[in-house]
Amino acid sequence: MTDTKLLDSSIWLAYLFNGNHKDIIDSGEIHLLSSLSLFEIKKKLTKNSFHPTKISRSIDFVKKHSLILPVTGEIAEHSVEQAVEHDLPLADAIIYTTALLQEAMLITLDYDFKGLKNILIPSE
Repeated sequence: MTDTKLLDSSIWLAYLFNGNHKDIIDSGEIHLLSSLSLFEIKKKLTKNSFHPTKISRSIDFVKKHSLILPVTGEIAEHSVEQAVEHDLPLADAIIYTTALLQEAMLITLDYDFKGLKNILIPSE
């Protein structure tokens, strides 16, 4: 395992909504992000009636601080194993598998990942 970190959408949303986890987001590091998480972030901002300009600025900020990883065929295939073994929904399985294949620590607020290897659930 390396010092590489993949941030789940929940960390970004806590930051964008409440300014939480500044120590992670404002560290100056470029963190990995699944393209699925980018979808989840924009969807949540849109559903919460953020102004389109604020959504655009928020997404631009996330992109500037992230290396966005696509969902590849390899990730999709390996995600099936994680989904079945750990009873994870599709998006969680893909995000978790992306972290595993990148040898990255998955940082999340989602307790569906609790007990899995290479997961960090920081306190609020």
